Amino acid sequence: MTANPPIHTLTQPLASVPLPSTTTTTTTTTSTSTTTSTTVTGSTVTGSTAAARNLGGLTLTMTVGTTGIIMWATSLGGIRMDSLGDYGLPPALPVRWYAGLALLVIGHAGALCQRRSRPWLLAGFLTATVVVLYGTVPLCADVPHYPWVYKHIGVVRYIDVHGSIDPGIDIYHRWPGFFAVATLFGRLAGQRNPVTYAAWAEVFFPLVQAGIVAATARTLTGRTRTAAMAAFLFVVTNWVGQSYFAPQAFGLTMGLGLYLVALRFLGTRQPTVELTAVTGKAARRTAITIICMLQAAVVVSHQLTPYLIVAGMGALSVAGYLRPRWLTLVLAGLALAWLAPNLGYVEHNFGLLSGANPVANATNAHVHEFSPQPGKIFNARAGYALTASVCLLAIIGAWRGLRRGERAVGIALVLAVVPVGIVFAQNYGGEASLRVVLFALPFASVLGALALEPTDGGWRLRQMPSVSIVTGALVAMFLPAFTGQEEINIMTPDTVRAADYFDTHAATGSVLLLAGPDFPLRYGPRYPEFRSPGSDDDPNLLHAVRFRNRQLGAADLDDVVAVLRQYSTHGYLAFATSQDVYADVFGLTPPGALNSLEDAVARSPRFQVFFTSPTARIYTYQANR
Repeated sequence: MTANPPIHTLTQPLASVPLPSTTTTTTTTTSTSTTTSTTVTGSTVTGSTAAARNLGGLTLTMTVGTTGIIMWATSLGGIRMDSLGDYGLPPALPVRWYAGLALLVIGHAGALCQRRSRPWLLAGFLTATVVVLYGTVPLCADVPHYPWVYKHIGVVRYIDVHGSIDPGIDIYHRWPGFFAVATLFGRLAGQRNPVTYAAWAEVFFPLVQAGIVAATARTLTGRTRTAAMAAFLFVVTNWVGQSYFAPQAFGLTMGLGLYLVALRFLGTRQPTVELTAVTGKAARRTAITIICMLQAAVVVSHQLTPYLIVAGMGALSVAGYLRPRWLTLVLAGLALAWLAPNLGYVEHNFGLLSGANPVANATNAHVHEFSPQPGKIFNARAGYALTASVCLLAIIGAWRGLRRGERAVGIALVLAVVPVGIVFAQNYGGEASLRVVLFALPFASVLGALALEPTDGGWRLRQMPSVSIVTGALVAMFLPAFTGQEEINIMTPDTVRAADYFDTHAATGSVLLLAGPDFPLRYGPRYPEFRSPGSDDDPNLLHAVRFRNRQLGAADLDDVVAVLRQYSTHGYLAFATSQDVYADVFGLTPPGALNSLEDAVARSPRFQVFFTSPTARIYTYQANR
């Protein structure tokens, strides 16, 4: 007797029932069951294999990243910050440090090109890369680097001590937003002197900015991997060194956040269906409020950034990418309202516009005063090459995006090109070209990500070598461009202690004359009580041509006293190891010239030791001797 077929076989659609064959019903049923079983088993095997491969790829990528972090961390003890040469930090970094960084670059490419996108893994590699590139110096140096960061610390300390600002002191008190925020943070954190945390601003700001760049790229393209690539490009090409403890870093971060809110909630040409659901009236009103608040925070913190925001938002509105158009007028009104009472001060002390000569404004006039050593020339050229590489990637990305009809290209192009307008109005103290790079880079990175992603949008492991090579080449240019001047940027604890001692004990109305540049001036809360022109390294002897390019000694003491007495009858003269290094690097004096001058000062009865340490000495001038 023939066995009855299973009930599920009888209830299947006709197309799913096997056609009769020469075999019996029992055989047919058995065959069908066998075939079905084989198919299910094969599917299970295939799925298991894919899952195993994905897990294996994830494990390998995480292993590479973890090994890179361990190699970097264990290399830090071998970095000597007190013996850097003409090429800055890169030659002093151990091979293990470079190996760790290389593994992170390769691991990031692997995470980017895996079959399955894992945002948390990409974010982990981005964070690790930021810490390695921007956190090595803060971890290895005892105090914040850059001598000019200490004038910002001094403003915060002044506000903390006095509980208020004084617009008559300097321009920082007229744009005090960043300093007020830092003062509040210090009080809440129990760290009243920012010297304890200021060094980490150079890790904090790039990390936050990279996150905003990623969110912006995700908003514009709708693709997570493209966003991750844009953020990574931003991190490894941001060489201009404007992420330290300063209003500029704060203003740029607020500005990028402003653009993100505007593009996400006020855009008229959103590229993805996902974004159209968040453009209701309530969301738009909230977005406009947040944008105005962010602009207000920037307006009271930085002199240049608000106007670039106005230009960028205005250009997007004119191009039809943003609505309402009147929002640009509101943002401009906020900026002008703050400028109006400060316009006379700015015009008198700095000049509102330096002229419409873009070539002159894009040139740093101060560079031509010095004769830098070969290492400095190499490092500068690395920065130029890195900028050229980013521009090339942006052009390729724009071309590819336009061919695919990407609406994100127009927005990114507008925001990348607008900052060029700086050089048509201001030289910004010789830094106009650097500010162009700084403000254009986030959006050039978005275009660069379009250049590196596959044409069909599908990332594959076979693309990992090319991504690794490109990002590795960018990192190789970034290192000398960003860390190539650390021999003059590093401050020693003794030098900072000398500056603090002067602020605490020096006579009111006196002046601190520097033997040369590279000293942490205006570090303490009493800095307004002392006489100084107010620039980063004034007054210092090597600003005067008569002290340069020759040996110095006792015969120069009368000229030194004459410079002191231009500012006060009671003065102090500071010598530091950092000044010797600076003078040597830029060829301002022959080797040993400042040491010879200090020997003469130490022997002269007109000077007396005020502070002494292994890396910094201060002498007080006795006018009655």
